Amino acid sequence: MLHRTVSLPAALLLAWPALAADPMIFRITVEEVSAKPVSPLLSSHFVELGYGFQIEPMMAELLFNASFEPYMPYRDNSITWFGLWNNERDHSRGFQTDWRKMSWYHSGYEHNAWFAAPGSEGAFHINQESTFFVERSPQRRVRLERTREAAHVSHGMQAVRLINEEHTEWGALAQEGKFLRRGETYRFRGMLRSAGKAVQPEIRIYPRGHWHSPLVVRKLELLGDTYQVRTAEFRNDSFEGYATFSLWIPPGSTILADNFSLLPASQFHGWREDTVRAIESLGPKLFRFPGGCFASFYDWRDGVGPLDKRNPAPSYFWGGMNSNGLGTDEFAAMCKRVGAEMMFAVNMYHPRKKDYLLTTPNRPPATSTHSFDMTRFTDLETGAKQAADWVAYCNLPAGRHPMAAMRAANGYRQPWRVKYWELDNETYRWFSPEEYARAAVAYSRAMKAVDPSIKIGLVTYGRFRPHLGALLEATGRDVDFLADRTDSEEGLDEVLSLMRAYNQRSGRQLFYANTEWLPREAVEKQRADNAIVGITRAELWDRMSRWRTGMVVLANMMSWQRRGGDVGWINFNNLSNTHAQSAMETPKEDAFLTSSGVAMQAMSRTPAAWPLRMENYQPRVANEFQIQAAWDAERKRLVLYVLNRTAEKREVVFDTSSLGRRFRSATTSAIAPPGPQARNTTADSEAVRFTRQAPVRIDVRDSFSTSADPWSFREIVLQ
Repeated sequence: MLHRTVSLPAALLLAWPALAADPMIFRITVEEVSAKPVSPLLSSHFVELGYGFQIEPMMAELLFNASFEPYMPYRDNSITWFGLWNNERDHSRGFQTDWRKMSWYHSGYEHNAWFAAPGSEGAFHINQESTFFVERSPQRRVRLERTREAAHVSHGMQAVRLINEEHTEWGALAQEGKFLRRGETYRFRGMLRSAGKAVQPEIRIYPRGHWHSPLVVRKLELLGDTYQVRTAEFRNDSFEGYATFSLWIPPGSTILADNFSLLPASQFHGWREDTVRAIESLGPKLFRFPGGCFASFYDWRDGVGPLDKRNPAPSYFWGGMNSNGLGTDEFAAMCKRVGAEMMFAVNMYHPRKKDYLLTTPNRPPATSTHSFDMTRFTDLETGAKQAADWVAYCNLPAGRHPMAAMRAANGYRQPWRVKYWELDNETYRWFSPEEYARAAVAYSRAMKAVDPSIKIGLVTYGRFRPHLGALLEATGRDVDFLADRTDSEEGLDEVLSLMRAYNQRSGRQLFYANTEWLPREAVEKQRADNAIVGITRAELWDRMSRWRTGMVVLANMMSWQRRGGDVGWINFNNLSNTHAQSAMETPKEDAFLTSSGVAMQAMSRTPAAWPLRMENYQPRVANEFQIQAAWDAERKRLVLYVLNRTAEKREVVFDTSSLGRRFRSATTSAIAPPGPQARNTTADSEAVRFTRQAPVRIDVRDSFSTSADPWSFREIVLQ
């Protein structure tokens, strides 16, 4: 369709509602707004171990606390981030212990207790006293005892003793909340021993809440008085839904149990298959791992090797537990399958880390099971060697280094080729700028001595921001990118200006990466950094699960595109199950993308590479209506965006006359839910979805017309 081209001042372009009845005409110029094309890694993500129960629901393991460990209470900082305080300014008023009342709750957040059966797991409450053990059956003389005696523990810190004092009835150790899929094969494995006479236990699976007719019964081999591995397998051909796992022993017998597992055969290196498919649909370009704050107390060696040798550990920074079932190899295998690069955050040792957890709120008392000795993370030279060993484990051929030989012995002969490495997280907590600069150089040189091809990221946010120039001068020859957190356009341009000036002076090619980005929007007033103002965190997470935040994601992604290839990637915070601040959710029934995840899915698939300037149009993240045009990487296709964050339908004309091209086909993709409050849930996981139509024939020389529904995003690719 042809239209007369007009040039309007920017003020009129921003006064959109008054002109809604007539189409707005935007003239595309041939001027590219950046010297480098948009980075192919731009749409990236972040996974943090040990925070907020995000990892466990993504994994294939069906049993909660499968090693029967003492469960560390969640710390105050976690309760804050979960939005659980009854009063965020007065913590003495306590916090919400029933997560089911939170808008972000789904089945994946369950902490299913081990209980003596027949019985039930009891009320769902998570507080500082929760053990997730119900030790006596209400129906029979069956009880559980937790033991930490070294002679009775085969894995971790604690095992469980199952005692059946009945004379004629069997008794069990059980756990509810197992979602079984029809047609799936399940495999049990556990360490068991008798604590008296020889015992032959049985694995039984029941429909949840019913103890009459088991779905499955599998007899295990006879148990003696030493720990032995026992296994069982069953195919679930007829049942779909929630079930109870249970291990039964005859009357008058006692056994010790430890290190259980119940996995579907379809699992992929420990991941749920539907989780991996959802990640594939998200289209991630790079993943950050294993934190975040967790990375600052992580020893990568705890997460490699046979699972039986990996001990569960408290999540020192956040509280809760980390099973260590997801480690370097499992994570790298997932990234390879979905086609994502990796950035690992290394733990930079510092003497102050020894005291950090002792000076923060809600710390465990010195006599607690969960008191910590952090002296192992204090010597910088040791830390640099551990980081270099991690590079060797990930990147070197099996015959080149003892760590690479260890990887091969663990079943992964081919190197993972982890290219990007970040020097810890929020390092201003313990380092001064001068200390961090010296440590960054030491770590980088130790790591690059192992693999010179890796790229090292320098933390440049928080209290280090005023010292960015000095940090670059001190470290710029040894680092390769800025690991930053800026989300305001002004702040981003300031950092890019300093970085580009340094590159020009030094001949280096440092680039910017936002390693942990949380989309925000203004509520009471507009601020340059789009920060939330005037609502509780619980309200924030509810908003963030909705399409209104998905549109904020798109506005920011368009902004990052306009900065060109100097922005390497942004890591959306987080991948999954982080109390609605996530790109996907993994309830037990199925995995699905959130509204923000759908927005990231759209941007991960865009061919836009060379954004073009529009005549008399100044794009801003805060604008409720935005357009953008860009060439693809080969400058053969024209990519058009229309983002409409208003309640009015808009008619848009893109004037292409200055491009001197004739376009023969158009492919349209869109996200157009019914309104800004739409969100994806277990009941409707496609309320917000990304759709792409088949190409249609067109004949465009001078202009292209399209419409934008209320609360929608549209991408049109002209070829």
